Amino acid sequence: MKNFIILIAVFGLFISPTVAQTDANLRYHEFGINFSSLNNFGLRYKFGNAKTMLRISLLAVNLQSSNKQGYESDSSKVKQSGYGAGLRIGFDHKIPLFSTFNLLLGAELVMNYSYQHQNTQYAGNTPTDITTSTFSPGISCIFGANYILKDHLVLGAEINPTLSYMYGTTKQTGPTSSESKIVTNQLAFTLATSGAGIYIAYRFGK
Repeated sequence: MKNFIILIAVFGLFISPTVAQTDANLRYHEFGINFSSLNNFGLRYKFGNAKTMLRISLLAVNLQSSNKQGYESDSSKVKQSGYGAGLRIGFDHKIPLFSTFNLLLGAELVMNYSYQHQNTQYAGNTPTDITTSTFSPGISCIFGANYILKDHLVLGAEINPTLSYMYGTTKQTGPTSSESKIVTNQLAFTLATSGAGIYIAYRFGK
């Protein structure tokens, strides 16, 4: 399987000049949405020519809200909420395999912020609050493919291995009104293993 993918990529490098040379001077715009799950989605704008495009993505991640009963033994109630936002700026380069099907390679600068809050209420006691905020800049690689349908509709999928630095703080206030704070500094490398992110976009040129 690995050798087959390498063969396709090499084949694409040979045929790309002949496929793209007819419209290399055209400029294209793409507006679309991308998502990897129902609580991880965003908007994307791309601009460039038939080979290379600048891309800017605004993301909403980790959207959640819940209100549930805790353990019956302590009559606890747990409320959770959270949100996140991200910005990605980079470029992708197309390797045409056919007239409407391309492999994508590229890179992006990534900036993500997330916030989570949990409130636990015990019967007859002061609630326990836990608040966590995280800021995570990084560099992400782009490996994907897209298909252009009837010159205007673009369907695609990609994975984004990411090298990132995470800075976060966690504050906890307990029943005794005391407050503790934990600071996290972490360098991490992540690879999407739960499936590729997919996107759909409208494309037009000038």
